[in-house]
Amino acid sequence: MKILYITTSLLRNESASIRNISLINGIVENGNEVDILTLDFLEKFEDKFLKTFLTKETKIYKVKIPKFNKIFSIISNKRKEKNKNFKFILKLKNIIKEFLFFPDIYSESIKNSKEIVINKDEYDFVVSSSDSKSSHFIAKNIIKNNNLMQQWVQIWGDPWGNDINVRTLNFLTKYRIKKEEKKLLEKATKIFYISELTSETIKNKYPLFSNKIFTLNRSYLKEINSKNDQQKFIFSYTGSILNRNITPLIDSIEKYNENNDKKIELNFYGINEQDFNFDILNKNFIKIFSRVSFEEVLEIYKNSDVLVYIDNLYNSTQIPGKIYDYFGTNKTILGLYENENVKEILKKYDRIELIKNQGIFELNSVIKSINTKNVMEKFSPKNIANDFIEKIINN
Repeated sequence: MKILYITTSLLRNESASIRNISLINGIVENGNEVDILTLDFLEKFEDKFLKTFLTKETKIYKVKIPKFNKIFSIISNKRKEKNKNFKFILKLKNIIKEFLFFPDIYSESIKNSKEIVINKDEYDFVVSSSDSKSSHFIAKNIIKNNNLMQQWVQIWGDPWGNDINVRTLNFLTKYRIKKEEKKLLEKATKIFYISELTSETIKNKYPLFSNKIFTLNRSYLKEINSKNDQQKFIFSYTGSILNRNITPLIDSIEKYNENNDKKIELNFYGINEQDFNFDILNKNFIKIFSRVSFEEVLEIYKNSDVLVYIDNLYNSTQIPGKIYDYFGTNKTILGLYENENVKEILKKYDRIELIKNQGIFELNSVIKSINTKNVMEKFSPKNIANDFIEKIINN
């Protein structure tokens, strides 16, 4: 079987890139062929370390994006200069994104994809994978312009109309999203979402499409097996703390440290500049770091005792990709949930120390579980890809 895999996120330092690479690798590992159509980013916008994980048994075709490369080179340079007007530039960027770029900042790639010529008899399936949503629009163009008759499989890393970020957009953009989402889903042969909750939500939203909507869990990309013997327990959280309640965790660690000789150190990675003003982060057992590369993330996992997941405050149906990265380690996973539905999904994995993210909670059971866990082979790239292949062929 041969697949044309279309995505805008392949080698960028993004969760979607990790998901795409692990799935592509797994498909190839199962004895299939994959050609990739992605975007022609400047090298400085790609993660060189992440690139080393992508199987060499693929051909990569690229859509040109000169406007994106030019605009974001300027923004990147301003960020490095720590320009006093940088916050204004970021606000301007967000305004430009919302009003000038649809469906997202890679919109020029949709038009430029018309230059791509595909042999209509070469592939068995066309797979488009967001985020970004431009991936599906590119696929739509490729299929139309090259008269492709293959089944079109869509993978949605995040839902579109139901995304919590959509609520802040203007009415016109919300209307366009609702309209275009339905048109895209209508044209798909099969549709996959990364979360069971999201799949069920979209089935209820679009009952006519329910028989072609499936769940595709994410896999981890690399296994991490290590044991630490340090003078303290290292708890690590990687990702944004926006819309997350971090107070219960901090208060609980503070109480634990007051009553135990071996202390807990809590590390936050991926904190934005505006978050540094949170007084609650100003504790002697807390360390904060800005966004880190995937290479650094793997080292963080290796040197941690406990990996932390904090549920979204806004009842999101999505399970963050970091959970599946955590499954690729032998580390204790602390899951702080807000949503009972999310709890029930995570409970099925029987791998996460689940605690309601409310008030001060006991951490003794979490500490006792350190160095007692194993990698979840069920979520290896090969196993997840095999599940995907079976669903697109048989269902």
